[in-house]
Amino acid sequence: MECTRVDLEKLAQDKKLAGKHADYLIIAGDTAIIVEETSNPKMDDVDKLDNTVNQLLHGPLREYLPPQHTPQKIIAVIHKHARADSMVPRTLMRRTRDNTIYDIVNCKRDLKEILRRYC
Repeated sequence: MECTRVDLEKLAQDKKLAGKHADYLIIAGDTAIIVEETSNPKMDDVDKLDNTVNQLLHGPLREYLPPQHTPQKIIAVIHKHARADSMVPRTLMRRTRDNTIYDIVNCKRDLKEILRRYC
């Protein structure tokens, strides 16, 4: 399956999109993987994931998806490089729903495993 990576920082700057957002989005068939890169995860990073999920489902990001790529499943991931506040993983677990999965990964190997599963 072919994956398309969208740099949300660049897109927000080019299209003047407002609001907090994650760093990038990967489209893999009917799955959208939203990634927030951070060295020290905080609740603000969870808010960025939430905002990006909402923008993807109901807002302006929807119109920038490649044609025929309406996501049926969304995986929102915080890719961390250090210890996380203990509230972050608990909050992510509580926000997981049927077609929207929130997760936190520790290293490039864990992130690659998620990407391998869907790309």
